[in-house]
Parts: sequence; structure tokens; C-alpha cells
Amino acid sequence: MGYVTKVRLGVLCTMAAAALAPLRSTGAAAQPAPVRCDEWDVEYGVTARLELAETPLGQGDGMYPIGPGRMVLRFEDQAGRPGGRVKMVAYDMPQTFTVESRTLFWKTTVMTNATTTGILNPCAEPEGMLAGTTIAWNTPVRSMRTEGTLTCDGAFCGKFGAPPPGQSPLRIGPDPVLFQPFHFSADMKTFTMGKTFVARTPMPKQTSYLLLAGRETNRSPRSKTCP
Repeated sequence: MGYVTKVRLGVLCTMAAAALAPLRSTGAAAQPAPVRCDEWDVEYGVTARLELAETPLGQGDGMYPIGPGRMVLRFEDQAGRPGGRVKMVAYDMPQTFTVESRTLFWKTTVMTNATTTGILNPCAEPEGMLAGTTIAWNTPVRSMRTEGTLTCDGAFCGKFGAPPPGQSPLRIGPDPVLFQPFHFSADMKTFTMGKTFVARTPMPKQTSYLLLAGRETNRSPRSKTCP
């Protein structure tokens, strides 16, 4: 009698284990391991030319070299290389230049010492798409701002939209700026950007445009966990 009882208990335990096996398997399948999504952060040294137009009496109109600055683009990974969708995650451009104007034998000199920064929001970074060797931007840098000082010396300081005599603060923006497409070289190491409207200001009275050139200085893979 005791022997029969032991056999039946053994059979019941085996049947229970077999019944639970698919349940355990199903539970494991419902919780897959996180997927790793790779990206690339590519850093560029950038130089620029600032084109000024509509300055007081047109005396400051012209092209002024500025920089060098820094930019970081974050690309999707495509077959182990940067490609596809791209975000701009950092942009800083120092600008120091001097405008000299001569009108009716009077000389006015305006020196600008400032830094233009894209205040980038992680939830609203500028986004674009790399197709071939061109990035077309779909959204702007939403908060481009320039901060620094202006120093004006001459007869026209404080007139016609020129800054006041002496040193004064410079604050432009924050404003949205939609960059023109980036055109890369065949090896993707350098790029240029055509004339892009930046700002129009009453003091200093001017309309500003930006042209960029960049060269890759570093690239590093970046991993994140996808949902």
C-alpha cells in the first residue's frame, strides 16, 4: 500500500512540472532583454564667415571671418558607420572682428567680442537626415543667441543705429535659426554650409548671415537602450 502511494505521488509531481514548463517559458518570452541601439557622436572644428548687410549708411556691409568654433552631430548607426537621422547636440562660435567705416572723412570703428551659442534642448534638438553626402535640416536651432560686448569709437557712435560710444553689452536672440544643408566631401570628413539668415537687429543696425565650414576632429560610438 505504501509503495503504491509513493509511485502515484511521483507521477503527480512529474505531471505538475510538465504543466508548469510552458508557463515558465511563456513568462520568459514576455520579458525580452533590452536592445542596444548604437549612435555616433562626431565632433567638428568649424570656422565661419559672418556677412553683414543694411548697416548704418552701408558702411559696415561686408564679410567678416569668425571662429574657430565647435559643433557636435549625433548620427544613427548604419552598418557600423554614422548615417541616417542626425541631431545637432552642440554648437559654439566665438566671434571677434572689427568694422571700420569712413564717411565724410570721419572714421568710426566698432569692435565686436562675442560668442554665438545654440542653446540646445535635448527634447527639441535640431534634426535632419543624411542622404548621400548632404544633411538637410528639418527643424531649426530654436534658441540661437549671441552675447558679448561692442566697443564703438568715432563720430557716428550712437547715430543711425550704430552702438553708443565706448563699450556696451551685445545681446542678440534667442532666435530660431534654420541652417542651410551641410554638403560633405566624399570621405565625410569636411563640410560646408551656404549663406544662412541669422538675425536682423535695430542696434547695432544690421542683418546677419552665416556661412560655415567644418572639419571632423573626433568621432565616438555611443550606445543607448531602446524601449
